[in-house]
Amino acid sequence: MLRQCTNCGAAVEVDDAVLSATCRFCDSPLVDGARAAEVVDGVVPFTVPKARARDAIVRWLAGLWFVPTALQRASRADELGAVFVPAYAHEALCRSRWTARIGLHWTRTETYTTVENGKTVTKTRQVTETEWFPTSGTHAVVWHDHLVSASQGLSEAESNALEPFDLGQAVPFAPEVVAGVAAEQPTRTHAEVDAVAHDELLGRARDAVARLLPGDRSSGLSVQTDVDVQGVRLVLLPVWIAAVTAGGHTVRVLVNGQTGEVVGQVPTDWGKVVVAVGAA
Repeated sequence: MLRQCTNCGAAVEVDDAVLSATCRFCDSPLVDGARAAEVVDGVVPFTVPKARARDAIVRWLAGLWFVPTALQRASRADELGAVFVPAYAHEALCRSRWTARIGLHWTRTETYTTVENGKTVTKTRQVTETEWFPTSGTHAVVWHDHLVSASQGLSEAESNALEPFDLGQAVPFAPEVVAGVAAEQPTRTHAEVDAVAHDELLGRARDAVARLLPGDRSSGLSVQTDVDVQGVRLVLLPVWIAAVTAGGHTVRVLVNGQTGEVVGQVPTDWGKVVVAVGAA
């Protein structure tokens, strides 16, 4: 779609999914404030400046093992850009019914014989046994601000790795909040996001039950959970996105614009792995 720059008057072609961009003629911000205000419930501001994000990437690469040396020694991150990425924050009540077997340890003294210096001797030792019992119960928990990426450009795995984001710091949408920073509206359908949220909330509920099981051990945990989503908000999350190129390798690296957490997938130098295994 064409959006007119309020500074120079140029008509700039902007993708329909983009809420905030920059005029390519005068570098002024282009913000579709009216449309964004209708759909965006909050914006988490950037608190990590560009220089700090760049330094964090360099330190992160230097601290990785088994990556190509050229990448490990990369001294800069190319094309480092700030983006407000859309995500849906879910408020959900999960009610679970569960069954499991729990094991309780107890110790007994065992007598045994062995040979020492050619003689048979009798000794005792402590042996730990486990007695198993069936058990069941219910569990309920409310999850606040469970985030699911609403962007095709940021996978759910990447989004999860970047978390947490403190949504308590979110501010209402205003053009000046996102001015000069790329921002997009959701490019994933509600059906896609709802399915991901449901699966992740089931997983969180199961993990919560597993952590609460009594006993010393457990097995055969079965959990049936009803998920009641009580509210959904669209928020824009601050993310630095960089391309790091060195030694013929290019990797995409992401930085949480609020905490400085760095994530990315880098290739493995299998030569280093072989050397490390051989030295072990």
